[in-house]
Amino acid sequence: IRKNRKISDSRREKTQEKRLPVEKNAGKPDLFKRPKSSQKSNALTPKNQSQVFQLTRVGKLTEFVSSLTHEISQPLTAILSYAQAAKRMLGGREPKVQEILQYIINDDLRAAEVIQRFRTLLKTGESEINPLDINALIDETVLFIAVDAKVRNISIKIELERNLPFIRGDRIQLQQVFLNLISNSFDALEGIPFIREIFIRTFLKNTETIQVEVTDTGCGIPKHNISNLFARFFTTKTDGLGLGLYISRAIVEMHEGVLNVKNNAARGVTFYFTLPASKKANP
Repeated sequence: IRKNRKISDSRREKTQEKRLPVEKNAGKPDLFKRPKSSQKSNALTPKNQSQVFQLTRVGKLTEFVSSLTHEISQPLTAILSYAQAAKRMLGGREPKVQEILQYIINDDLRAAEVIQRFRTLLKTGESEINPLDINALIDETVLFIAVDAKVRNISIKIELERNLPFIRGDRIQLQQVFLNLISNSFDALEGIPFIREIFIRTFLKNTETIQVEVTDTGCGIPKHNISNLFARFFTTKTDGLGLGLYISRAIVEMHEGVLNVKNNAARGVTFYFTLPASKKANP
């Protein structure tokens, strides 16, 4: 047995002597190691990673809102049917009850309209470009958020230049811009003890351009944040997504306009944007 072991060890030593030193992976690509350039280009920085998480959050939020609007629509339809049936059953009797039922019907219809707006905003597809009266769109938007403003004890004042030329645009998209700007003003006015006002103004900047301004008496914007205000995912709010102003500017630019912001001399800020006036006569 010892003799056999010696022979075996001797053979192993000779075999090792015959082997030439070979560089590791020489002439043979490592299929499991990416090139440095590829690793660098595909690496997620903390900032990019945060943006990916935000986009995922937005996507999930959209799915949730879409599902929620569907679920809410069903009981609203039932409430409307019951209220209308009760009115018919009462006929001309109980005028006070009739009045309450009418309030229920009106609020139900208003809630249904809100749901429809959400569905339209979430709907994907091409923009619907039509002639629009910018003043009428502002009136409609202000009516839409009037209750919220009243609850917050905020006064909304409008000064709309009459007989403005129409613009061409997507009604829902432009209304989203107004809602975003007014919502920002709502947030800026939180905690302000003195005058809490939002002032909306339209005027003809020149023969080809309409300007819209949304001014508030809020806390204003620090100078170092102005340059980043319209950047994607930039926010100073603890619960904000940082997409409202980014989307608003994108919508205005899609309509061949420009959206900007400035701090007021006294207090608060003014968001202002331009839109090209339609060259065709108002319908």
